[in-house]
Amino acid sequence: MPAENVTCVKSGTLNNFVIILVSFIAFIAVMGNGIVIYVICTRKRLQRVIANCFVLSLAGVDFLVGLFVVTFYIICHFWSGCQITIFNMFFNMFTLVSVANIFIMTLDRFIAIVHPLRYLSLATSRRVLAAVITTWVLPTILSFTPLLWMFSSSKSYRTTATKIQAFIAITMFEVMPTVTMPFIYARIFFAVRRHARLMALQTTQLEYNSEIKEDCLAKTTSIKIPTTSQDNNKNIYKGSPQYARKRRLPEHVLNITVLGTVIAFFELCWSLDIVVSSCKKLGLCVIDDSALRVSDVMIFANSAINPVVYALLKNDIRREMGKLWPCTHKNQVIDRNDLNY
Repeated sequence: MPAENVTCVKSGTLNNFVIILVSFIAFIAVMGNGIVIYVICTRKRLQRVIANCFVLSLAGVDFLVGLFVVTFYIICHFWSGCQITIFNMFFNMFTLVSVANIFIMTLDRFIAIVHPLRYLSLATSRRVLAAVITTWVLPTILSFTPLLWMFSSSKSYRTTATKIQAFIAITMFEVMPTVTMPFIYARIFFAVRRHARLMALQTTQLEYNSEIKEDCLAKTTSIKIPTTSQDNNKNIYKGSPQYARKRRLPEHVLNITVLGTVIAFFELCWSLDIVVSSCKKLGLCVIDDSALRVSDVMIFANSAINPVVYALLKNDIRREMGKLWPCTHKNQVIDRNDLNY
C-alpha cells in the first residue's frame, strides 16, 4: 500500500534528480497511455475486441497516475498546505486500481489462451464491463475507508483501524497479484509454446503429405517435376521434429517471451513496495527515506511501461498505432495469424 510512502514527502527531501526523474516518467505515462486511449476510442475495429476493454481501462488509470498523482506528489513537496491524508487516499486509489486492472487482464489472457473454448462463453460484454467496474470500485472503496475514522477522537482506534485497512490492501492488491501472476504467466507461456509446436508439426506433416501426393501424381502422369538443391535440403528435415523446431515461431509466442520479461519488472516494483508498506503501515520495521523514494519511483515507472507491455505488444493496437505515422504504415505488413494477444 503505497500511501505511507507519500506521507514522508515533507519529512524527507526530494532532490532535483528525483523531481526530474518522476517528471520524465509522468511525461512518458501521459503520452504513452494517452495515445493508447486515443487509438482505441477512435478505432471501431479495436472496440469490437473484448480484451481491449481491459487495455483501455488500464491505460486510463495509468494516464491519471502520470497526470495527477505524480504532479501532486511533487506539489506536496513544495506546498506546505497540501493535505497529505487526502492525497494518500487518491494515491492509493489510482495505484491500486492499476494493479487490479493488470491482474484482471492477466486472468483474461489466461482463460483466453489456456481455456479458449470456455473463454468464448465467459467473455461476454456484460461480464467484461462488470469486471472493469469492479477493478475501479473495490480499490476506491478500500482507499477511502480512512474517512470513517479520520475524525475519531481515539488515537488507538485510528491506529488500529489504519493497520487493518493497510493489511487488507497490502494482502489483496499487492501480495496476491505479486505471488500469483508469475504462475499464471508461466501457464500462459507453456500453453502458447505447446500450441506453437503442435501447429508447426501439423504444418510440416501437411507439407510432407502434399509432396508425397505430388510425387505420386508425377509418376502416374510421367511428368518430371524439377527440384532444386534448396528443395533437397528442405526435404532432409521435413517430417522431423528438428525441422519443426527450425520453423519460425508465431509472433504471439515472441510477445509472450517479451511480456514475461516486463512482468519481472512489475514483480520487482511491487515486491519492494510490499516490504516498504509493511514496515511503515504495519510497524514491522524501520525503512530509510531513500527506500521510500525508490519505491515511489518504481511504482510510477510501472504505470509508464504498462502501455508498452499491454498495448504495443498487441498486434491489432500496434497496427493502428502504426497508421498514425504514414512512413511506418507504408512499410507495414499485416499478419494473418494475428491472434489479438
